[in-house]
Amino acid sequence: MTTKTILTFIFYFIIVSIGKIKLTHTQQPVTLSLNADTFEEFRKRYLMPTAVANTQNCSLNACEALKIISQLFLLMKTSLSGEAVIVTTAKSRTIAKENKTDFKMSPSALSDIEENNGSRLYKMVRQIESRLRSVEQPVWHLVLGSQKEWNHCTSGVCRCNPDTKSFTCWNKNLQTVPVMQIIPLNMVTIDISRNSLSTLHKDTFRGLTLLEDLDLSNNQLDFLPFDIFTDLDSLTQLRLQYNHLEDLDYRIFWKLRHLNLLDLSKNRLSHVHQGLFNHCQRLTVINLSDNKIKIFPSELVKDLLALEELDMSKNEVQNLQSGSMVYLEKLIVLDFSWNAIASISDDFFSGLKSLRTLILHNNRITAISGVIFEKLLLLETLDLTLNRIAQIDAHAFAELTNLKELFLGQNSLSYIPDGLFLNSKSITRLTFFSNNLTTLEANDFEGLINLKHLMLNNNNLKYFNSRVFSPMKNLEKLRIDSNKLQYLPRGAFADLSKLLAVKLDKNPWHCDCRALYLARWIREFSTKLWDGQPKCRGPGDLGGQEVGLLRYDDLCDGQWASMLSLSPRLPVRKNRISTPMNYTAYFNLYLKHIYTDAPDDVGDDVVKGTTESIIRV
Repeated sequence: MTTKTILTFIFYFIIVSIGKIKLTHTQQPVTLSLNADTFEEFRKRYLMPTAVANTQNCSLNACEALKIISQLFLLMKTSLSGEAVIVTTAKSRTIAKENKTDFKMSPSALSDIEENNGSRLYKMVRQIESRLRSVEQPVWHLVLGSQKEWNHCTSGVCRCNPDTKSFTCWNKNLQTVPVMQIIPLNMVTIDISRNSLSTLHKDTFRGLTLLEDLDLSNNQLDFLPFDIFTDLDSLTQLRLQYNHLEDLDYRIFWKLRHLNLLDLSKNRLSHVHQGLFNHCQRLTVINLSDNKIKIFPSELVKDLLALEELDMSKNEVQNLQSGSMVYLEKLIVLDFSWNAIASISDDFFSGLKSLRTLILHNNRITAISGVIFEKLLLLETLDLTLNRIAQIDAHAFAELTNLKELFLGQNSLSYIPDGLFLNSKSITRLTFFSNNLTTLEANDFEGLINLKHLMLNNNNLKYFNSRVFSPMKNLEKLRIDSNKLQYLPRGAFADLSKLLAVKLDKNPWHCDCRALYLARWIREFSTKLWDGQPKCRGPGDLGGQEVGLLRYDDLCDGQWASMLSLSPRLPVRKNRISTPMNYTAYFNLYLKHIYTDAPDDVGDDVVKGTTESIIRV
């Protein structure tokens, strides 16, 4: 009996079975009758007799296929006639089964049931098809591994190296393993990556007890038998990334007691069983990134005491519950970036005493509590970029005395809590770009004595205290571009003796006398400008000019009213002044206002006339 015949039976039966289910959409509740007896009849009549009978007319693979189908039809029977529960989307109410074969439901729930049953049936058929393909896959020739047999290995379509005991069929466009290939049982390394393999027979690696490194990456694998790795007692590295795996049997890795590295990234896994790694106590690196995992099981890695790196990035995890990381004292790198995490238990990270790198960027976190990171005493890098953080407790980083890099960009922070960085003497890189910061107070960065890189660009900064950068004696790179700054406070960069690059452009710089400090600093330190010259937004014809090119006469000519804080954004319009007076008289009035030793040659009548003119303006 061939696989084609078996599949014909399966699809014919499914079509007939579905055809017997007649559903009528009416306004009244309808009855859906699913007769599971037909499944049992089919299983007993067509599958079991052939599978258990004399095997003279049944090849090994076909018999295995029949047994698998029999088991799967039992599952189908259970799903259609077992303890089914239906939940309506409109009212979220449960409709319990009244008897073994009949359900009563409203028409509003009917389409949901049909869709769920259809997707379940489709998945089951795909599972059957995958298993059938697996049992029909060819197996290469496995031999003991004498010198002569190694010589035969080198003459195959792939490359064998007797010295390193390695075998590679990399990038050969294989759809099955090469049937005529000789594989010695003392092989240490096998690489069949970058091919078109869709599945493998369970005996593909049978007897390879000395194999240490197996690379199956970059294929089209969508199914692997649960016992395919049973004999690989010595395997330390297994690469399965860039395949089409949607599901893994929870027993598939149980015999890999010496496995150190497991890469399952870039697959289509929607869930992982919490017992998947139960017997892999020596795992140090697990990569499950770029799948579709929605739930991170609390028991998945709980007992992997040797684990040092876990990558769960680019999945669909929504929350992290306590208890999952309690005993992982050797974990160094943890990556949950690019998920949908909205909540994290305060004690989720409490057991990670050796953690150096924690990556949580691109999630939905809205707030950081004061205790969530308190146990991460050795943490060096914390990435919270691209979340929705609007609030951070002032003690959130108090215990992170070894923290060197902190990334808080692309969040919703409108202010920096008092004392947030008092214990952050080790931080060398800090990012706040693309938040909602509007002002910076004098003590906002107190404690950052070793900071070298600070990014404040793309905020809404309108003002900052002239002493805000004073604690950062070692600052080398600063970005305050793309904000709403009109002036640079006098002396803002006075304490930044080690500054190498600063980015100031894309701010609405107002070029009156208050811009003198900025203009002079640019001329003196023009080599420190980073990618672009700051330009004036105004006033008048100064708009669009580079600030660094403007001198005293350009900035202060006609701008004395702005210097008196009367109207810093608008130029003085001379045609509105009715009292005649030359520019020198006006400027002397300004000097008299500013300096006590200014020349006192401006008469009271001039002052009075000028004051009235200013009021009229």
